Amino acid sequence: MLNSMAFLKYSKSERWIAVLLLPPFAIVANIFLFGSRYFESVSGFLLATLITLSVILLVYITCGMVAVILLNKYPKYSQTFKRIAISLLVYILLMIAGISMLFFGYDYLNFLGFTMNYTAYFTTILIGLACNFLATSFNEGAAFYEKWRSLVDEAEQLKRENLQSQLEGLKGQVNPHFLFNSLNSLSSLISEDPSKAEKFLDEMSKVYRYMLRTNEDGLTTLEVELQFIQSYFHLLKTRYGDGLDMDLKIDEKLLHYLIPPLTLQILVENAVKHNMILRDSPLTIQLLTTNSKKLIVTNNLQRKNRLVFSNKVGLNNIHNKYRLMKQEEILIRDDGKEFSVIVPLIQP
Repeated sequence: MLNSMAFLKYSKSERWIAVLLLPPFAIVANIFLFGSRYFESVSGFLLATLITLSVILLVYITCGMVAVILLNKYPKYSQTFKRIAISLLVYILLMIAGISMLFFGYDYLNFLGFTMNYTAYFTTILIGLACNFLATSFNEGAAFYEKWRSLVDEAEQLKRENLQSQLEGLKGQVNPHFLFNSLNSLSSLISEDPSKAEKFLDEMSKVYRYMLRTNEDGLTTLEVELQFIQSYFHLLKTRYGDGLDMDLKIDEKLLHYLIPPLTLQILVENAVKHNMILRDSPLTIQLLTTNSKKLIVTNNLQRKNRLVFSNKVGLNNIHNKYRLMKQEEILIRDDGKEFSVIVPLIQP
């Protein structure tokens, strides 16, 4: 824990706050300590300032370590006031210890002719209290702003990832090849089986409706996503017939869990894009949930003979969404026989 904490800071402004507050406080403390004797000689002034500033800096660094420990122990926003209250109590005790070390130490050494003055001692403690509240306010404000800025940046990135995912999914649906194949399938069904044509058209409208409706949704329930993927798969099944199958093994208790929209569409589309679809050797896509609240999308591997271009935008999109939402990462497994993507389900 100490190794990891060595790289943590209270806030990025911590050094600037130390530079702005500590030297003035050291000079004021020395004025209360030595009075006019503080300015009688350059060497005495510099030595006294160096010693006092070193003690105050040691106290400040110790307070910073306490701040990091408490930030790790009480990281939640709801714990902010508790953390600040404990922090201030510890800071004040450390500050009193530092000032006491200076006053009693200088008195013991009779440094620059200093003798203990309790009025100056308590006045310096009061000034130290004010500086403590000021430094804590500055540090907390800076830390809060940095965290808020980070959350805003991540939200913007997540929004871009979401839009990119929707764009990729939409491109996969409305590109001329897909539209031509869908309309061609619909045209054939109209003359061969009007009832199937009607069903196909209904599922096709559900696909486009879902695509448009998810423009502003960051997450959707597994149940809604499964309804969409079944409509999408109906279009694929109509086109490929017995060469394509899908098997669902979903625990109903997990249907209310959340997932980024179009996740399943991207994974199913990848399976269809990269594998041969044959009637005597069907491509089977299986969706199943696990006891560890994960969704596994897997398909048997029968890769196409010709190389299919892939920029992996779809999988990267899913990965980035989970990373930005501070969720578990997706896992990809390829054993040469099956290709699987394990997607964590998000508890609502």
